[in-house]
Amino acid sequence: MREDMPENEQDGWDPPLGNPNSKGWFPRRLTKDSLRQAFFERCLGVERILMLRAELERRMNIDNFDSGPGFEDILREEMARLLPDRYSVRAGVVSDSEGLSAGDCDVVIYNSTWFPAIKAGATEHSRRWHYPIEGVYGVLEAKQSLSAETLEAAMQKLVTVSRLHVDPPPSFNRVVENRGGAFATADDPSRVFTAIVAGGLAEGVDLEDLVHRFVAINGQLPRVHMVKALVVLGVGYVSFATTDPKTGHQVRARHSALDDELPLYPTLFRERDGEPFSAFYQFVSGLLSHLTGAVLFAHGVARKYGAELRHEAPVNDNWDMLPRSEASPDLEDAAAYETEGTAHTRVEGGVSRAGSDGGWSTPGSVES
Repeated sequence: MREDMPENEQDGWDPPLGNPNSKGWFPRRLTKDSLRQAFFERCLGVERILMLRAELERRMNIDNFDSGPGFEDILREEMARLLPDRYSVRAGVVSDSEGLSAGDCDVVIYNSTWFPAIKAGATEHSRRWHYPIEGVYGVLEAKQSLSAETLEAAMQKLVTVSRLHVDPPPSFNRVVENRGGAFATADDPSRVFTAIVAGGLAEGVDLEDLVHRFVAINGQLPRVHMVKALVVLGVGYVSFATTDPKTGHQVRARHSALDDELPLYPTLFRERDGEPFSAFYQFVSGLLSHLTGAVLFAHGVARKYGAELRHEAPVNDNWDMLPRSEASPDLEDAAAYETEGTAHTRVEGGVSRAGSDGGWSTPGSVES
């Protein structure tokens, strides 16, 4: 209805249209919390929950009580709620197709949509599920409290994960994770996001000392094997950044071929007076950024992690299913089909199979 329509021309409406003021229909501004801050507040709430439950774990362990779910169980639970549904959050063993394993991992961020587990655990929540490295987006090591010893142990596990063999490497040119473009090339494999998440600092430990140790160990490693982040809940977050050569602006390191030739430098986020802070928010922000750019490759997982089985084929080619162009138009005419089958000759290994008396050939293999 036109806004300039006289009221007497609305008489045909039942009920009468009246005079709605559609010009005033706009989204309202939230007065208490803006959506811009909503995700930060959500991460801050999760961080406080994790810190409280990690502290309870420490107290129960000191008093020799059964402490219930470990800190890593709590972290998996909260991460599963926070990440999009396409990312499964599991515990288990990560292995590669060459038979090497990184052992048991606290948190495995996995693509269960395209990749099967190569070995199932006894129960849904068992830690003895085995996952192929090709289906892994990220691995986290969880520590109730962080010290020099627990930092080094966590980094050893994560570096081992990054050294597993991915075959074949995925490509940025893939349209989706199970389908590539016509000119897709395996030029830059997605790298596993590795991070340490600690519920707090061990007694008497200084954050900056651990940061220096974390950076120094990473400095001994090739780029592809670096541990990407260190999170100490309520205390600080350490990651890496670089400078965009085109704009000169500081950007988050992507840990890919795109920044392999650029210098990286560590970045430390921690609470400052009067400023809102959440180490967990910084961590989730970096993780989501990595996941957005990560593409995996699901082809041939069953073959690579299975057994090489050999087949036998009948020697007599009367058993062959003929091409449509050569088969009898009347497949119910057994005599005609047998005649064409006898005349059809196929050569395997340089030897014709026509006119053979029967039996089975020497075992061979079939490519998937």
